[in-house]
Amino acid sequence: MSISTGFPALIGFDLPGLPDGAGASRVIVTALLDDTPPNDWMRILHRLAWPSLRLDHGVEQIRLVGQGIHFVGAIKDPRALSASVRGLFNEVNAKALDRRLSAMENPLDEDGPGTAPLADPAISADPRLDDVAALLAMPAVPGMLELASAMTGMRFVAVARVTADRWTACAVHDHLDFGLRPGEDLVLETTICDEIREHRHLVQFDQASTHPVFSSHPTPALYGFESYISVPMFRRDGGFHGTLCALDPNPSRLDAATVKAFEILAGVIGAQLEVPEASAEAGQKVPSMSEALSVLSGQVDALDAAMLPEQFRTVTARLRELVDARRAVLG
Repeated sequence: MSISTGFPALIGFDLPGLPDGAGASRVIVTALLDDTPPNDWMRILHRLAWPSLRLDHGVEQIRLVGQGIHFVGAIKDPRALSASVRGLFNEVNAKALDRRLSAMENPLDEDGPGTAPLADPAISADPRLDDVAALLAMPAVPGMLELASAMTGMRFVAVARVTADRWTACAVHDHLDFGLRPGEDLVLETTICDEIREHRHLVQFDQASTHPVFSSHPTPALYGFESYISVPMFRRDGGFHGTLCALDPNPSRLDAATVKAFEILAGVIGAQLEVPEASAEAGQKVPSMSEALSVLSGQVDALDAAMLPEQFRTVTARLRELVDARRAVLG
């Protein structure tokens, strides 16, 4: 059993990174670590990295994803950047060690080491986290993500806010230890959701390694998944909000009915995206899980009432079983 020291070791680099579209100069250089760095280590990194990495190497963003730190920008010489990052990491480790030794001598020092609590989205000045707070305030969402996971067999499911420059997790169901929490980012250019933001269509594949397109796509290889589904989510005014996505390292065998049921779940969650604000203005309460399940049940009834192929009836029956099981848990 390994024990984290809080001082991650640099294993190597992924060079040169992913291009940001045809002819674009933005790339991603990834530093691969042997452990996920704690929050105090990352705070020191950010303090020491700027502005030198921007001025000397063109780095615009630093993003932590699992055990990889992505440096994003118009980086002309990735190898020169990697040399600078090696020295930077050594400096960060030295500073982190000094702080921890100081904290041992002054245990009441409020600026000592440790894992900082997540910022309260409700009081954060970051407007992206308004979306996180809205999803976290909806009691129905965790159960919906659990249903999506059970239906697809994929162990990681998330609602993501996707804009022209950021990918932010708003709600997460994670039985893979993917390591992503609400309010945290993935590097936008490394996500398939960024492509969905542009073309506004569902993307689904059962096995990336054998797929004619996604076997050569960088994203499945970067994050280590085989099966994937992502559905665009829209606000009531028709504007694009983000995606409901699911993935797993194991291949899947989703039929058309399961994909449709996943779209229904995305629609049910999407329909609630503006409910908290609207309900607050009207003095109404946010819909509960039971109420959301009733909406979903109505969607299933509509499918059952239609003249659907047998495979659709099989999946609507399975979806109803999942809904009934969730209701039983709620009592």
